[in-house]
Amino acid sequence: MQNFNDLKILDAIVQFRSIRKAAEHMSMTPSALSRKILALEAHFGVDLFERTSKGLRLNPSGQYLAIHARAQLAELEKVRGELQAIKKATSGHVRICASQSVLESFLPVHLAKFQQKNPKVTVALNHSSSIRALADLQEFHSDIGLCLNLPDHSDLSVLSMAEQEIFAVVSAHHPLAAAGEVSISEIAKHQIVLPPQGSGLRLMLDQQANRENAFLSPAVESNTYASIASACRSGGLITFGLSLYEQSEDDAAKAVLLKITKMKPANIRLVKLHGRTLSPAAAKLAKYLAKKIRSGAKQIGDA
Repeated sequence: MQNFNDLKILDAIVQFRSIRKAAEHMSMTPSALSRKILALEAHFGVDLFERTSKGLRLNPSGQYLAIHARAQLAELEKVRGELQAIKKATSGHVRICASQSVLESFLPVHLAKFQQKNPKVTVALNHSSSIRALADLQEFHSDIGLCLNLPDHSDLSVLSMAEQEIFAVVSAHHPLAAAGEVSISEIAKHQIVLPPQGSGLRLMLDQQANRENAFLSPAVESNTYASIASACRSGGLITFGLSLYEQSEDDAAKAVLLKITKMKPANIRLVKLHGRTLSPAAAKLAKYLAKKIRSGAKQIGDA
């Protein structure tokens, strides 16, 4: 690769799949960016893209080079962060891939608290499944991952992990609110809200239902926790949440958490790519999140 600007150009094309949009992002004209593409292909002696009616798409050679480009850009971000750390003013940009079950409830609360003390650190959140998270890290789309039931893999280093109980969440006026503990079979008799098929939390709930010869038929399916929680508090539906969820005092007064009989806990893991050195900003955020994950698990264990 000739220079870091070429790396950024390649990454922008991959991201936007459009000459025009990538050119706007790079503050270039489309014709200038097209010439850059041709120059890159001439430099390496191979075609890097397939030109389709829907835009540019990487061919195998382009995919290989794109991963290299992201790795180099990630390394540059690490160096920049280290230089800032030398000045005793940690700054930088951190990318996190996370399961939907932790993306909306756990991360926003704690990222807001982190950034109050670290205003020079910016963060990008990417929704990712436990399966997709590995590729996000391997391809340098993300610096750290926070996922539910993430499988072991030699390319992953676990920074923190904790078991999290799964609760049924009902409004304070729901018929089951005073039960304290319910089974999936009992829950199945009521109207429920479930995360979409394929999500880690949905898979665990369906597995428990199978063990009890029950079937969970959702009245609503949603991949947005905010809408799920709202439907539960105001509509009398039952939904599900992890013990690491953070609720405001107002929300806690409206909702009741019920323990689910014989429900196995979920495993939450904070990970990075094995062998990769995080930038100071990413390392600091990872250390902060690891502490919050462990403290959340301890509070549940002490309850």
